[in-house]
Amino acid sequence: MTGILNVIIEYFKGQTRGAKVKRQVVYSFVIQGISVVIGLLYVPLLLDYLTQEKYGIWLTLTSILGWFSFFDIGLGNGLRNKLTEVLAKNDYELGKKLVSTTYAMLIGIFSIVLFFFHISNFFINWNSILNTETIENNELYVLTSIVFTFFIIRFIVQIISVIYLADQKPAVTKLITTSGNLIAFLIVFILTKTTLIGNLIVLGTILSIIPVILFIVITVTAFNTRYKKLKPSGKSIDFKVGNGILQLGTNFFFLQITYIIVFTTSNLFITQFYGPEEVTVYNIAYKYFNIPTMLFSIFMSPVWSAVTDAYTKADFKWLKKTLKYANWLSVLFGAGVVFMILVSNWIYKIWIGGEILIPFSLSVALGLYTIFSLIVTPYSYFINGIGKLKLTTIFTFFQILLYVFLVFVFRNIFENSTGIILAIFAPLILVGIIQIFQVYKLLNNSAIGVWNK
Repeated sequence: MTGILNVIIEYFKGQTRGAKVKRQVVYSFVIQGISVVIGLLYVPLLLDYLTQEKYGIWLTLTSILGWFSFFDIGLGNGLRNKLTEVLAKNDYELGKKLVSTTYAMLIGIFSIVLFFFHISNFFINWNSILNTETIENNELYVLTSIVFTFFIIRFIVQIISVIYLADQKPAVTKLITTSGNLIAFLIVFILTKTTLIGNLIVLGTILSIIPVILFIVITVTAFNTRYKKLKPSGKSIDFKVGNGILQLGTNFFFLQITYIIVFTTSNLFITQFYGPEEVTVYNIAYKYFNIPTMLFSIFMSPVWSAVTDAYTKADFKWLKKTLKYANWLSVLFGAGVVFMILVSNWIYKIWIGGEILIPFSLSVALGLYTIFSLIVTPYSYFINGIGKLKLTTIFTFFQILLYVFLVFVFRNIFENSTGIILAIFAPLILVGIIQIFQVYKLLNNSAIGVWNK
């Protein structure tokens, strides 16, 4: 027994890039496991507290507010790559400038966004947008004002998680997020036991404010301990340095726009085509098939910044070896998704009971989408880590156009949200194939022209 324990310790110890990745995977696996359980428990809890329609409204509303996340113009991901390069060279002075400038730009951008949102919110008819008469527009106005304000503040204070990612410690980021979800879950659980009527304003306030408070506490603690050398200050703001973050961030920005348009409009399309109740159906199935994606991300999260570090040091042997392992892992997870499709109806019945029926066609569509996403994910992480994003950025425009076109085509074919998933899936195939070819070219030094930009 002692011998086995020594082998395990030997496998994970050390300060090499590979050892760090292995440790982060183990830490993340435990943390993400807790997060998955919380996410699954949230659904029946909120369905019990709210009606199916109100739950669908909440999901649609949070998706709409997610559109505003593109206003960070990719600065978070730009900072992640640039800071990883800087930390690899132990240049903390430049790192401090990068962090300080990113905070300054985000505060400036989101202050303007917040100002204009609160002015325009007076004139927005949320009842029409959310396709509901169940909740008065005045209540929706208060709800959106509270949720959006903390949503914007969160974008600024969560930069500390980007710093942990750049330092190749994604497990810490997951721990912060999971801790916030756990605290919110416990409070909502108490709320469901002490009140009879599902109050969206109270629920929205709880779910919005807790992550912000937690990120502020972590930020203050981290900048006075581990990341003291990176602690932001007004004197370290350098917009010349910011240009470098902005140039790289712009590419990530266009990728974010694609994600936002595709995934956040899906709930809105479903609401308008089929009603808020179908949003609940779609999101239950989506949460179920998102489990393997979340678990796979545990293994892939440390890879992004590790790839940046390895590519900066021209360690192609490590890059090829890591990609090979990631591919085998994606195949293994894909086989698991096939099993999930087969037992999906049985799982839904145990999870949420028999009141809400999930069409098997929706499970099949989500399962196929998940399998292909798992195959493409390693290549996406490699491209993001290397920072050669121009080709992917170009094709994202075609991805958006094809998605919107297919949404309206499939609307006339399917009577539920299955068509929305197929509209998301089809364009992903095109982008995924391009990314696979590009990564192999980059790792074999045969990438030229747009393939190397």
